[in-house]
Amino acid sequence: MFGDEYINRKGYPSINVQATCDSQERFTSVAAEWPGSVHDSRNMEKESCSGYYSRYDGAACLLGDSGYGISPWLITPFKPPQTDIQRRFNRVHAKERVVIERVFGQLKKRFPILGNCVRLSLDRVPKVIVTCTVLHNVAKHLRDPLNFEDDANEDGCVTRMKEAKKCSKTKQQNNVAKQKRNEMLGFI
Repeated sequence: MFGDEYINRKGYPSINVQATCDSQERFTSVAAEWPGSVHDSRNMEKESCSGYYSRYDGAACLLGDSGYGISPWLITPFKPPQTDIQRRFNRVHAKERVVIERVFGQLKKRFPILGNCVRLSLDRVPKVIVTCTVLHNVAKHLRDPLNFEDDANEDGCVTRMKEAKKCSKTKQQNNVAKQKRNEMLGFI
């Protein structure tokens, strides 16, 4: 059914999606044409927007994880960090890079089909993914909230409203705990 190239490192078939976003949590580029077994750094080398990178003028850069190589337009964390300042840099880098992870989370919540099996021919799946990112940007522009009546769990099953409220309460408690932990950093 799937060629070996679509089997990712976790053992199931997938398409590798590589994207960039801005600080307003909108996608600025999306590439969804690579099989799941292809490493991110190879995608970056071959990605259609590589012409953009060759025109890099130093005015801005992308943040990437340690799976990529560092370049003038792509800043990656120190691996392994040798000094305190490098460790602090890595923490700030991770804090800023988490934006793209949050945007992907929002995308999957807004379009649950992306977190499950897409029952379409393989040639249509990349178009669906890119279309969902465009619609995500439209929703962001229109300030469409992400608080739905029901939430889908990882299996795609709809939970009851009561369970969703319980989850919301847990998230609030986690946020309070995180704030407290951050306050403790001042004592270190």
